[in-house]
Amino acid sequence: MPAHRFDAIIIGGGHSGLVAAGYLAGAGLSVVVLEAGPRLGGPAATIEFLPGYRSTIANSPGSLEPKIVRDLELEKHGLRFQPIDPTLVHPLADGSLFIGWRDKARTQRQIDGFAPGESARYDALFAYVEAFARKLGISVFRAPPSLQELVRNLTSLEDQEAFGRIFFGSARDLFDEFELAWQTQTIIAPMAVVGGNFTPSTPGTPINLLTRPLSLASLAAEAGDDPRRMPLRGSTGMPVGGMGAIVDSMVASAASRGVDLRTRVAIDRILTRGGAVTGVATADGTEFLAPVVVSAINPRRTVIELLRDEPDWAGFQGKMRRRPMTGKAFKVVLALDGPPVWAAGPPDADPLALASAQFRIAPSIDYLESSHAEMQQGRISDKPVVWGLCPSLTAPELAPAGKHVMSLNVGTAPYRLAEGDWKVERERLARRTIAAVAEWMPGLPDLISDWRCLDPEDFEREFGLVEANMTHGDLAGWNQFWMRPLPGLHAYRTPTRGLYLSGNGTWPGNFISGLSGHNASRAVLDDLEALRAGFAQPAVAFGD
Repeated sequence: MPAHRFDAIIIGGGHSGLVAAGYLAGAGLSVVVLEAGPRLGGPAATIEFLPGYRSTIANSPGSLEPKIVRDLELEKHGLRFQPIDPTLVHPLADGSLFIGWRDKARTQRQIDGFAPGESARYDALFAYVEAFARKLGISVFRAPPSLQELVRNLTSLEDQEAFGRIFFGSARDLFDEFELAWQTQTIIAPMAVVGGNFTPSTPGTPINLLTRPLSLASLAAEAGDDPRRMPLRGSTGMPVGGMGAIVDSMVASAASRGVDLRTRVAIDRILTRGGAVTGVATADGTEFLAPVVVSAINPRRTVIELLRDEPDWAGFQGKMRRRPMTGKAFKVVLALDGPPVWAAGPPDADPLALASAQFRIAPSIDYLESSHAEMQQGRISDKPVVWGLCPSLTAPELAPAGKHVMSLNVGTAPYRLAEGDWKVERERLARRTIAAVAEWMPGLPDLISDWRCLDPEDFEREFGLVEANMTHGDLAGWNQFWMRPLPGLHAYRTPTRGLYLSGNGTWPGNFISGLSGHNASRAVLDDLEALRAGFAQPAVAFGD
């Protein structure tokens, strides 16, 4: 079959692949993106789930890096944010709603209603985490630090105590240390467990509270209202046109830089010769040739499947097979005949504004703990944790006129069921999910005209998410820094010259930050510059 030649090939057209492509093309390389699926953007792309009702898998743009927005000129290519207010609604077990207002004083008054002086304790917790992130002195815009680099600045006993609490203690332990009220623990805890198969009592869960503090420490905020300074998710606002507008702008940016964007091109193997990459091949024998290949799909598939003919990779392949990957993706999409209404909304709040905010269903930290524990046991919880959004309230074009679409992501769906199978259990969990939301929006069931759910097997089959893991591996301490995705593959480079890894399976993981694409492209460009200067690509040894 004829070959197609480029300077760089990107495997996978998710957001990380698009970001990497944009940076490489911006540096003057001819780049092709090869996506196996029918659309670019992966879980961040707009999908028609039901006739006339569209949304995305992802509900929040909260981790998208402002630097990447600027570098790729995403605003020039149509990306705009609308600062919805409030940003978050979180029902509590006492029947009230916690509402995350943009007015800090208003939110503080609400938190102080939990217990006298509570907002000060809330602020103290995040100040503690932010100070620790600054003390580490590492950057999320570079390759991950080694253990020695990670702890080199932790010279005082207080620094080492903070390291122990954040890396070895649990989120619940940390909350208790700051004597937080149960309501405050409830609204923070979901951020500590959203990225993995663990509970708030699992050691190491406070690491997940470092996401924004590390970003701030890596690149100082340029404006006082930088959304990364707001600990609660949703503070960035919602993209005009819905979450898919982020991917649309990335696609437009890449195309403007000359990137060749192709869908329905499934890569069967990576081609090498003499220890260097030469390109990729599809199942029908079509070859795309380039001296640089960046794989932005799950590292397990890259290492085990696409490099299956490479005997030197056997050591990494064994380790990758043993690396836990179990995910928890499950989604319910509702077609609604009208806007949903929160039953416990305060009289001074606009019901439509409340309905426009992101929301979570996990009314107590014990509820969160129980639901996650049942997931670990392979059971469908009676109390599913739900991350929700009604995107058509801020992007009416996502639903027919006068109608709305609600996007519900279940955070506690076991990939492997202890009993039964998903063909049967999927509807049971979908109905429990709707019931969990309807407890706080009693009129919701009467608004539903149609619905659809995606179970973990659907996510694996339709989106290529190995074991339904959205982050290509848990965002736990044992699976971060030099451990992500494996020691020896952690710095984006691989032992095969010219072959690089990107995507959420590499440091720093996360959801839609773009950092993996940024960092992988930086490694490529640094190596090309070194070659032009007469130096070889940094050596990376094969694993045992």
